[in-house]
Amino acid sequence: MLKAQSGICDEPNLHGLTLFCHVMTDDIDVMRRKIARIPSIIDELSDRFSEAMLNGFIAIGSEYWDILYPEQRPEGFNGFPELRAGHRNAPEQVYDLLITIRSDRYDANYLAARTLNEWLGYDIEIAENVHSFRYLDGRDLMGFVDAPDNPRGARRRSVALIEKQQSSQFEQGSYLFVQKFKHDLKRWDYLGSQRQEQIIGRDKVTAEKLPEADIVGVTHASKARLLDKNEQPIPLLRQNMAWGDTREQGTLAMYFSCQPKAVINWLKQRYFEDEQNQYDPILDYTQAVINSSFFVPSRSFLKASIQQSF
Repeated sequence: MLKAQSGICDEPNLHGLTLFCHVMTDDIDVMRRKIARIPSIIDELSDRFSEAMLNGFIAIGSEYWDILYPEQRPEGFNGFPELRAGHRNAPEQVYDLLITIRSDRYDANYLAARTLNEWLGYDIEIAENVHSFRYLDGRDLMGFVDAPDNPRGARRRSVALIEKQQSSQFEQGSYLFVQKFKHDLKRWDYLGSQRQEQIIGRDKVTAEKLPEADIVGVTHASKARLLDKNEQPIPLLRQNMAWGDTREQGTLAMYFSCQPKAVINWLKQRYFEDEQNQYDPILDYTQAVINSSFFVPSRSFLKASIQQSF
């Protein structure tokens, strides 16, 4: 049975460390072998820090995929969609690899990242290094429960992972869209809780949706709901974590799905105005400074890739 990389569907951890990388070597065979070994290294680290529930994965960037695996490409795997509408701008940044480690110990993440960096050596360059963390009881730094409608239980796997009938070649893989948001918390905090609830569309304490009668205008909850225009469920699993310090802060958002087109449509309905000239109002208070797309192959695909001749 094919097995997905850990970290895609795992439950939230206290700490995260994400590396956005560029590949610096032209030796494709070496990179295939090194990348294929990474899930096993993460397993070994997970056994060593079992109490910390360490997990993680490596994902391949859209452009680098064709260099690494030129004869095999997941259907619909493209770059990050162009999201440009007025002040709502999410420009794409291209990275070759993304490595994420999560656990309940900051030091375990640090050691894991160093171990993986040593394994990859001078063949990669780390362009961005993002430390993230679980904030309070799973809240965004804006003070609201993050993704309260996220799938739970077995449904996490069904929305995030490709099934055999969809693609036997890429079974248990996942399409990944990443956005690093930087919040304007000074402007946000100035609004006060009541106005914030109107923008989000949920109670700040309970995360329950506000009654329709109490809502004025469009809300983030309505624009980011996991239903499409035909009221069909959007297969999307969010693995978001807070990042930052006292100077700047935000959310590292990760969207996993077995259907990339559905996620792209979900992003567009948030950024672009609808027939009533309305968009996701939370975008007035946060800016996505990193926007990238990746594919997270199954362990079996990575192992098989080093046995094949392209």
